[in-house]
Amino acid sequence: MRDLIDMRGASGAVYRFNLVHAGRPLSPMGGNYLYVRDKADGYEVVYVGEAQNLLSEARARWAEAAKTHGAAHLYTRLNVTERVRAHEYADITGSAPPPAAESAPPEPAA
Repeated sequence: MRDLIDMRGASGAVYRFNLVHAGRPLSPMGGNYLYVRDKADGYEVVYVGEAQNLLSEARARWAEAAKTHGAAHLYTRLNVTERVRAHEYADITGSAPPPAAESAPPEPAA
């Protein structure tokens, strides 16, 4: 999996996310994050989230996303400014919301 991926928002702006490697601690700072699954031709974003504290919030729905949507990788983008972070989240999900966008939580597994 690539260490960096870029997400293009509805506005055309590009946002760069960093892969969180296994065993590497998450930052307690605010930011946006992606759950990504592998595909034969690359990858697919299955979840976009926004967090005031990546350390405590970015893995909150990981098990659900992995089980339901096949998430295999976590990417983060630090952004401590809540207003800017919310704008970026809205721009990213406005372009092509993933199947499990935070604004529409995935259904609980049966």
